[in-house]
Formats: sequence, C-alpha cells, structure tokens
Amino acid sequence: MKKILIGCCLLLCAAACMRRVTRFRNNFKDCVATSDGAISCQGVPSAQVECFLPRSNSCRALALKYADGERVWLYEPMKFDPDNPQAEVNEDDPVVLQPEIAKDASMVWFRRSNAYPGTWETFEPLTGVFDQAEARTIMLMRQRTDAISLIPLAK
Repeated sequence: MKKILIGCCLLLCAAACMRRVTRFRNNFKDCVATSDGAISCQGVPSAQVECFLPRSNSCRALALKYADGERVWLYEPMKFDPDNPQAEVNEDDPVVLQPEIAKDASMVWFRRSNAYPGTWETFEPLTGVFDQAEARTIMLMRQRTDAISLIPLAK
C-alpha cells in the first residue's frame, strides 16, 4: 500500500511540472507538416506555424495558430505587437534560433538566444505541452522524424 501511495505522489508531481498551454486536440491524428509551416491532419488544415520577422536562422517571435483561431505563443518577446512586429525592434532582444517541426507535426523545437547553451524548447501541438530537451535529444528527433526548418516562413 505504501508503494502505491508513493507512486501516486510521484505521478502527481510529474503532472504538476508539465507546462500545458492549450487543450488536448483530438483531431491531431495522421498529421503532416509542410515547409511553409502548415499542418494538415487527416487531409484537413489544422494549424499554421508563424515565424515573425525571420532572419538567416531566427525568428523574433514564434507562434502556432490552430484552425479554430487559437494562437499559442511558443516565444513572444516583451513589448511585441503581432499586428506591428517591426515596432520597437532592438538588435539585442532575445530571438528564436533554428525553429523546426517534425514532418509528422508531433513536435516543434527551437532554441532561445538567451538560453543556456545546449538547451532547447519543445512543444507538442497535440497535447499543448512545453518541455525542454538537450541537444542530443534534438539530434535524435531530427533523425527519427525528418525535421523541417521553419526559417523560410515570413509573417
């Protein structure tokens, strides 16, 4: 009985540590991502990755806009205005580096310019969960999922 109680406590602690920013999406099955950031699931447009003010390998802000109109900010700098993304641009502001998406749209990952080296941010469009990963994990995901670069996107 004591082992079950400890196991339940550990499960609750793990669930509390997850950063969920949106609801679970039942319609995210059999998905495909394209090089323009569009995500189609079962042949139906389901989401669009938005890269604001893209540069050679970065975006000033990064969002995922679902087909129902909900926009989830994967990274949004302070004082950022999505209607006027060029307002108050400072070259020293942190940006998103190397944003990519798995070809099956199961994961979006990127680095922040102000993050600890080797630390990556991940986001699962299906579950709405943010997490962090090490460079090795990202390398394995790239090999396993045929990653698509999101840099050519312009918003």
